[in-house]
This record gives sequence, structure tokens and C-alpha cells, in this order.
Amino acid sequence: MQTNNSKSSPPSSIKLYQHTYIKISEAVSGFTDEQLQWKSAPDKWSVTEVVSHLVDSNLVNSFRIRQLLTESHAELLPYAHDEWVAAQQANSMTMQELLAIYEAVTRYNALLLNRLDDKTWEKCGWEDTHAYSLRHIIEVFIVRHVETHLKQIERIQAAIPHR
Repeated sequence: MQTNNSKSSPPSSIKLYQHTYIKISEAVSGFTDEQLQWKSAPDKWSVTEVVSHLVDSNLVNSFRIRQLLTESHAELLPYAHDEWVAAQQANSMTMQELLAIYEAVTRYNALLLNRLDDKTWEKCGWEDTHAYSLRHIIEVFIVRHVETHLKQIERIQAAIPHR
């Protein structure tokens, strides 16, 4: 059994999590609607699709958090992120809608996370033979995941043809 945990205190983990909304908002500011929906290839994501994926991830991890709090042996199920983005027709959503959803889910989760004691932050869920703590879900599955996709947004922005 392998356990994956981070070392930050719960309040700093919550602040890192809450800050993801600001980072995403800043990363997409200044794009036109056309640029937000631009794709370098049919099988690549647009900026809007990247943000839609981050909303999905936030929702999935919200469920995982609640699993950890309530189940004695929470199984953290994966999800088909490419298929979710494609099935939702994410490019038909506005960035304002996506950001509002992300912010609301983050705010709701932060309220819950602020009520938890230190012991609860160490509760684990399982994916295969790996145990992941609540802290790990916040700091890695959400915060670090957002950082990875912010770099993707930068790459997309750099590839957009300038007219």
C-alpha cells in the first residue's frame, strides 16, 4: 500500500484551492470568444474545453471529498475526461458560465473544508492500491492539476494564429 499525502496545513491547502479560481480567471482574461473556442486540431482542446474540464474535475473531486468523509473504504473512481468534454459540447458554453460554476463549487467546498479537523484531513480514499488523503485530493488532484492546465492554456494562446 502506498500513501500519498502533502505537508501543508489545512488552512493553507484551502487557500491554495480557493486561489485556483483566480488563477483560471486571470489565465483566460483578454481572450476573445473566437480565441477561447479555437482548437489547433479537432482532437485538441480549446481554452473553453480546458476550463470545462477543470469544472468537471472540481465536481468529481467534490464527490471524492464527500466519499472520504462518509465511507469507511472510499473507492476513488476515475472518469473519462476526454469523453466528458466532447459529450458536453463545452465550446457552446460561455467562459462566464464556466467560471461562475467553478467559483460556486470552490466556494461551497471551501465552506465544508474549513469545518474539518486535522484528523479528518488525513482520511484516505483508494485508487487501486494507492491511498490518497483529503489533503492530497485538494493539493494535487485539484491545485496541481489546475497548474498543469494553466500551462496548457498558455500553449494554446501561443499557438492561436494572429490576424
